Amino acid sequence: MTGIPDKLNFALPDGHLMSHVLPFIEGAGLGFDGYDETSDLNRRPPMRTESDTAKTLIQQPDRVAAKVIRPQDMPVHVANGNFDIAISGTDWLAEHRQRFPKSPVIEKLRMGFGKVRIVAAVHQDDGDNLPDFIESFRSRSGGEYLKIASEYVYLADSYAQKKNLHPYRVIMTYGATESLIPEDCDMIVENTETGNTLRKNNLKIIDTLEVLGASESEGCLIANQESLEIPWKKELVEGIVSLFENYLK
Repeated sequence: MTGIPDKLNFALPDGHLMSHVLPFIEGAGLGFDGYDETSDLNRRPPMRTESDTAKTLIQQPDRVAAKVIRPQDMPVHVANGNFDIAISGTDWLAEHRQRFPKSPVIEKLRMGFGKVRIVAAVHQDDGDNLPDFIESFRSRSGGEYLKIASEYVYLADSYAQKKNLHPYRVIMTYGATESLIPEDCDMIVENTETGNTLRKNNLKIIDTLEVLGASESEGCLIANQESLEIPWKKELVEGIVSLFENYLK
């Protein structure tokens, strides 16, 4: 295991997911000094217990070392032992598991916030559903590859295989995927909360992907299974899980 020795290494998300995590952890009775949406974000915020429940359930808050990173990077860092636990999204956990089926990363708790759909979208003039789109694409493509762009490379590949979209190629992106249709790709696999960004770019949703058995992705607490074999770390993790579960009630 890596990370900071003798600490429970806890990854917190930046970006969009952070805006959902902040009220959740505050409501649950935890605080992280400097973990906020200002330009002076503290990437290593010390944790403190603020409520009586938090103080009861988490006996050793000084043994928690938090760091703020991108949620999409969390599963692989947890798998590698850089972090013991992290708040990520079920979309990124699903992407990680698709790539590494034997990963030691486990899901401890679904947290109910940051819900988005992972969808397949095409140009608004390209059919109302997946079969219509495929028929339209095949009729004009002359046997060319279907180009699918996504940040979720492994989810997109799995989706294309399940839907028998051969021949196809998946193009990795790092944001602004919706801008690539129609010049640079034919379909995108993207997350969306309202669909507004897709509509503004003249795109239409033709299918929704299943994410770990659900129709939506949401925030989740993940952990390294090997970390839970260390008694004091397991006790700390279970205290955090119980605190979050109490808040969800």
